[in-house]
Amino acid sequence: MELIPLPPPFPLLPKEGSSNNLPNSENTKGNGVAIELDTVELWIKLNGKINDTFMVVWQNTPTILQNGPQCGLVALAMAAQSHGQAIDTDSIFQKALNMGITKKGELFSSFATCELATCIEMKPLLLNDGFHDAEVLLRYLISDKMLLVPYDADCNHAPCLKNGHKAHWALLIGVLFQVDNSFNHNNRCCSRELLRQNIYRIYDVHANCDLPSQVDKENIYFLAKHGKSKRLAIWSYNSLQASNNNLQEVDPKRVNDLEYVLPPNNNLADLRGKVIVLR
Repeated sequence: MELIPLPPPFPLLPKEGSSNNLPNSENTKGNGVAIELDTVELWIKLNGKINDTFMVVWQNTPTILQNGPQCGLVALAMAAQSHGQAIDTDSIFQKALNMGITKKGELFSSFATCELATCIEMKPLLLNDGFHDAEVLLRYLISDKMLLVPYDADCNHAPCLKNGHKAHWALLIGVLFQVDNSFNHNNRCCSRELLRQNIYRIYDVHANCDLPSQVDKENIYFLAKHGKSKRLAIWSYNSLQASNNNLQEVDPKRVNDLEYVLPPNNNLADLRGKVIVLR
């Protein structure tokens, strides 16, 4: 994996009484705690984990639906708007057209996607074999970063294994991870707040926080948004990793260079295993 120094952390969610949300955001409550918490709590109940303890972090992010194959553009727009930028999907699309990296909104290159992110004043970091080290990804997510990830989307938009024929971009806006009774955590490395029964929000995370080193990837669940649904998605680390690593080729039904900007030999090597850190 490409080694990238971790940035200093910032508070991960607005504390009670703060108001740093976008005016048009659909996903926040008056007290500053995002309504995504309801989805997290429901997921825990449906998966029979109500007696387990969870830590959660997420960024308040607007919901934007895509029009055509614009999943990557929409993900970038959501990330940019969550950082206070007044930019929409159409503006990003025009930039991508001018760069020659898309025709209809498709983005089959993580490198080109990073260049596009730079053009909209974001600071992308490209990780090769991005899911190899769960601790590194967890540290980014608890340090106020979002991750842009390509994967195969099933009919319900969850990660699947279609050889890349259903390639889609998702924005990971946070993380939920389960801890057991033997969990040994240094409370001085971050602050935490009880939100609901057995669900703790962590914030003010120190750079040397020991949380990520103690969590197995089997207990990590990503909180994701994408352009095909208004709902927050919750996916396991293993399922998204497998889907990301299975991206092999463009769907043969879309192999038409008159309609799309396609990768060389229709090979998705520049998506497979890639994760983009967005700051």
